[in-house]
Amino acid sequence: RALDDKTGKVLWETHLGSPVSGFPISYAVAGKQYIAVTTGTSLVSSSALRLAPELKPGNAANVFVFALP
Repeated sequence: RALDDKTGKVLWETHLGSPVSGFPISYAVAGKQYIAVTTGTSLVSSSALRLAPELKPGNAANVFVFALP
């Protein structure tokens, strides 16, 4: 989910299939900034998912990278 830094309004969001399982990474290439996150089950998320088994997240580990405008 991307939020407007002044209003807090949601600008964009997507479903990644499973919870973000680590810390986001910010980096730049040729002046363009990117945010990368990993997803997949972890000890914390698997414990939380027992409370909401209907979510049924994927078990695969993934890296998603988003370019900032």
